[in-house]
Amino acid sequence: MIPPNKSVCIFVALTVVSFVSFVFAFGQEQMPRFRAGSNLVRVDAYVSKDNVALTDLKAEDFALFEDDKPQQIENFQLVKARTPNPQSERRDATNVREMNQQTEDAARVFTLFFDRMFVQVSGSYRARKPIIDTLDRVIGPDDMIGVMTPEMSPGSITYSRRTGSIERAVTDTWHWGERGRVGKSSPEEQALEMCYASDPEVAKELIARLREQQTLDALKALVMHLEVMRPERKFVMVFTEGWPLYRSNQALTRVLGGRVPTGDPVGVDPRTGGLRPAGAPDPKTGNQSIEACDRQRTMLAYIDHEVEFRELLQRANRANVSFYPIDARGLVVFDTPIEWGVPPAVDAAWLTRRYDNLRTMAAQTDGQVVLNTNDVSTAMQKVFADVGSYYLLSYYSTNQKLDGRFRRIRVEVKRPDTEVRARPGYLAPTEAEARAAGAAIERAGATKSSTPPTVTRALDAIAPARGNLPVRVQAAGTRSSIRAVVELDVATAKQPEWLSGGTLRVTIEPERATGAAAMGSQTITMAVEPGQRSISVSGPEQPLKPGRYSVRAELTPRNGRVPIQVTTFATVPLETAEVGTGALASRRGPSTGLAYIGTADPRFRRTERLRLEVPLTGEGFTATGRLLTREGSPMPLVVTYTARTDEVTQQRSGIADVTLAPLAAGEYVLEISIEKNGKTEVVSYGFRIIP
Repeated sequence: MIPPNKSVCIFVALTVVSFVSFVFAFGQEQMPRFRAGSNLVRVDAYVSKDNVALTDLKAEDFALFEDDKPQQIENFQLVKARTPNPQSERRDATNVREMNQQTEDAARVFTLFFDRMFVQVSGSYRARKPIIDTLDRVIGPDDMIGVMTPEMSPGSITYSRRTGSIERAVTDTWHWGERGRVGKSSPEEQALEMCYASDPEVAKELIARLREQQTLDALKALVMHLEVMRPERKFVMVFTEGWPLYRSNQALTRVLGGRVPTGDPVGVDPRTGGLRPAGAPDPKTGNQSIEACDRQRTMLAYIDHEVEFRELLQRANRANVSFYPIDARGLVVFDTPIEWGVPPAVDAAWLTRRYDNLRTMAAQTDGQVVLNTNDVSTAMQKVFADVGSYYLLSYYSTNQKLDGRFRRIRVEVKRPDTEVRARPGYLAPTEAEARAAGAAIERAGATKSSTPPTVTRALDAIAPARGNLPVRVQAAGTRSSIRAVVELDVATAKQPEWLSGGTLRVTIEPERATGAAAMGSQTITMAVEPGQRSISVSGPEQPLKPGRYSVRAELTPRNGRVPIQVTTFATVPLETAEVGTGALASRRGPSTGLAYIGTADPRFRRTERLRLEVPLTGEGFTATGRLLTREGSPMPLVVTYTARTDEVTQQRSGIADVTLAPLAAGEYVLEISIEKNGKTEVVSYGFRIIP
């Protein structure tokens, strides 16, 4: 057991990314169960020490547990968001499909939620500078950002890499805060004021409850929208002064004007004879009838926003959404303007309740609050700088039950005097959910045959490779050695510190190596030439025994001292094996000319060709290649297969080559079946076609 750590903070969010894929494994009479390759759980972990992000951790520094059972890390990568640079190319999407693709591939996704009715105009005025400073200093060129208000539908949010339009909107419409402003009411609120003109205090509380309901409904809709957008963490900056979270108040249902409000939530539309929602205007007069007002009064009287708030936070946890509540008013002495005449003790209680709710919102979603400070800009930048780098880890859950139960996740870091903060876990699917998903697939025309495990695993390998990672590595094991491709991201390679090249160190060591075994790790050092992005590595010098190895790549720029690193795993097969484990990909296209360049990035464009190389030992192989859909169905594309021997390393390889031009955007699998002496080995590689 690793001792609890004390000063490192880790944000962990997870999701089972192959829920639909494992449904294919179920027959009509067979009870659903997880299959190998289908129960991949992804964890994105943010690590910091003393409020500074840690970017030097290795895969062996982490330990993952599910319900206290150790899990084997399958993939480990560091995602480091680039700092803002006015010279960076930041091309925006031209249509919804492209915007969704960019959002899915972004390093981070931010949503600014302006809670208009719960922010005073002074608060919206003071929020201008902090927002602009945060956009300038925190939001990088690989991030996407959008804006929402309670009146908007989440589907209408436009996420963009450009922040200029948001800056102009914040500057030009700084008066968006409407809490306490006279004459700022919706037609629905005006109707309540008219219906209860003789009881203004009742109308006032009903309107306050209605506004709070609208905000909670909007946040719930936003969470649901973000849940299907992408599995990685999403950040929601909520500009608000907090909510009282109203509970049931039967006093609002008392007799008013000689009337007792009905509990019937709907009325009858005389035009159609059908039901009319509560609060809907009278179709004859266009005005809201007193009966409709009373129905709405009953509904608002019995609401319980504390329960709805808890459910919102639970849903946000499942959707991997973190809330960052921000009160931009600065140091707050009174929650309400002094002219409102609220007694100081009551005002202080209101402020405490509002702030406590915001602190709960942040704490239960792994966010942070910015409250009661005059230096809001610095506080916001500090908060969001903490999420500048995070680690992507994935593992195949050892729990194959579909029981719908909560599974606890624990992430530990093997460093002394550290503290780990993580989300508690995730809900496993139920058998009913699995069957429902299977029925939906069949209704969509999917085949009843199961997806081959090789296809599922190949697609699972794509998931942790999303976004603009600064460096990627891909490795394949062959007899007594490992071959790898290390690739710098195009944006990283253009950074000033890389203009003169750098140094690559690839460390290969047995997985779980500790003590003397760790001392026996082998390192390959190579120079990175100026402008070089892809480096092929083969080795090490000393032969490797069969087994699973970690392959850690560290690249240090010649004009810098801080290395960037990424770790993957590769298996060296038994000495009797003639086909290697894994494959290495190369691409050819407009950016490479006539040459094939090794790549660790599984994203390709239709203008490119894809080549896949599998290490072989000996002669006499026969092989075929084919292209498959994500469901495992073969596609009518020609995949050519050849074999060659590298003149330098004398390594024999089987090569599959395919043109990607006919493919639409989506995920695919290139498969090579290699046969010798009646024994067949299947090697699969998953990739994505992007616009």
